Amino acid sequence: MRKAHNYLGLILFVQIGLWFLSGLVMALLPIDEVRGNHLKNSITTSWHKAAFSPSDILSEHSSSASLSLTYRVNTSQSSLDAIPVYYVVDGDNAYRYSALTGERLNALQEKAVRKAATKQYAGDGDIVEAQRLDELPQEVQNLSAPLWQVSFNDELNTRFYIDPNTGSVSRVRTDTWRLFDFMWMLHIMDYKDRSNFNTPWLIAFSGSAFLFTLTGVALLYKRFKPKKKKR
Repeated sequence: MRKAHNYLGLILFVQIGLWFLSGLVMALLPIDEVRGNHLKNSITTSWHKAAFSPSDILSEHSSSASLSLTYRVNTSQSSLDAIPVYYVVDGDNAYRYSALTGERLNALQEKAVRKAATKQYAGDGDIVEAQRLDELPQEVQNLSAPLWQVSFNDELNTRFYIDPNTGSVSRVRTDTWRLFDFMWMLHIMDYKDRSNFNTPWLIAFSGSAFLFTLTGVALLYKRFKPKKKKR
């Protein structure tokens, strides 16, 4: 048992140290700062200004079409607000209509995306680059393409990932988030997607760490158990 405990300790000491270190770092980082909420202004939508009803919009589509409510950042005004939008799915096609004018809306282009990003940005940097992504990087791999990536030159290297249909920020990524994500990768031992809790590495090392603990408890009991008194 002592041999097993020693060899398990040699094998596990690096990963156990990484588990404690990564857990400590993730516990120290405020989750709102990790998500970048402090860098993003909230958006409000006024539906009471809608001049067109859902029936007006659906009258142009088939009877099987479905309608839902959404919005789009208003890039024509200096204040941060959004116009109400009807989102219609008709078969394999999707359409967006302004509830104020009834006109069909197309995806936002770079100039409008930059305006939407500037309005929603609460930091102290400036936009250095805006590009439309059809293949998404690892830091937003769970979202759907296309997205606009807008980069700022602040101290956190902030990036906004903006939906081209709504103009809203889908995700905020900063160096704080990237540090948290790296520690998360070390913690769950998923070095590819950083989202899988069932990797063979994690299962093997967790089982070995549990066995290491059991052998340690057994050795402690063997050492400190009370001795029987001789008559």
